[in-house]
Amino acid sequence: MADGRWSMTEKELNNTATGFRGRDHEKLPNYKKHRKVDNRDGNAPKVCAFCGSENLEEGFGGYAPGFQYNGAFCNDCGGSTDFVFQDDEHRFFK
Repeated sequence: MADGRWSMTEKELNNTATGFRGRDHEKLPNYKKHRKVDNRDGNAPKVCAFCGSENLEEGFGGYAPGFQYNGAFCNDCGGSTDFVFQDDEHRFFK
């Protein structure tokens, strides 16, 4: 820059240096929102609980004594759907 100021953020710099032009998920309407889906019988449809999209990115989950879930991130709306497959303590589903 002619005035000596740096105008790019670190995130923009990383995207430029690597050539990666990923989507900015923070601007999506349901970013950081979670919804639980009852998948204890194993046949819940793999769609977003917010918008119904099948464009999900699976790969995270969680557990506690008597409770387990697989998580999926929606690339369309930014919401996270937690597919609960064990809920022995009935924390979320009866």
